[in-house]
Amino acid sequence: MSADDQKYKQLYNKIYGGYIDVSSTENTVSNYTTLAKDYETDFVGLGYETPRVIAQTALELIKDQKDSKFLDIACGTGLVAQELRKSGFKGAIDGIDGSAGMLELAKPKNLYSELKEAFIYPDVNMPFGSNAYVGVVCSGGFGPGHLDPKVLVDLIRVCVSGGVIVFATRFNAVASEYVSALNKEIERLEENGLWKKEKNFTTTYFDYDFSNQQDPTKSEPLLASIYCYRKM
Repeated sequence: MSADDQKYKQLYNKIYGGYIDVSSTENTVSNYTTLAKDYETDFVGLGYETPRVIAQTALELIKDQKDSKFLDIACGTGLVAQELRKSGFKGAIDGIDGSAGMLELAKPKNLYSELKEAFIYPDVNMPFGSNAYVGVVCSGGFGPGHLDPKVLVDLIRVCVSGGVIVFATRFNAVASEYVSALNKEIERLEENGLWKKEKNFTTTYFDYDFSNQQDPTKSEPLLASIYCYRKM
């Protein structure tokens, strides 16, 4: 096995073993705190462009409201907020994440007006007011071992009418069951008139999806679905 093969196989084991526990959100968040100082090196090193795509897409959809307010869900170390600022957003950004370690790395960047350390659960409102944000964004929160798809309704609650909710999920064999449940919840919310689809598209999540464990560098990229919805 080449040095590159070994590198990517080790990263796969770290992401789907060190960081992510697909059976437990609480364990996953604890793992992110433990590995917080490695997070940006590990994820950005794999070609993690989703935060930039999320930020730029959300700003395109809000058009001339660049002095308004955003909420960054599962904000981690602030990668989406960094991209919002790079793209010219000058309004307030609030963030929420369950990982104290990740938030400790986000705070010194001075990207956020308010940061909340809290888990996000179905049927429990986040500690933010209703109809407060023109944009709600989430890059890495929707996947196995992370947010339950049923929390989407609370993202809608905190968004203003006409505001946008832009989020991503990665999809491969590991995530297939989760993505199916996520899509069903998205459709249910649309059928109930809570939001309408602006556009959905596919982009690269990581440079490799590691599906070929014998030779990871020959694997196809891990893809991400980007969901863009407007609150009714």
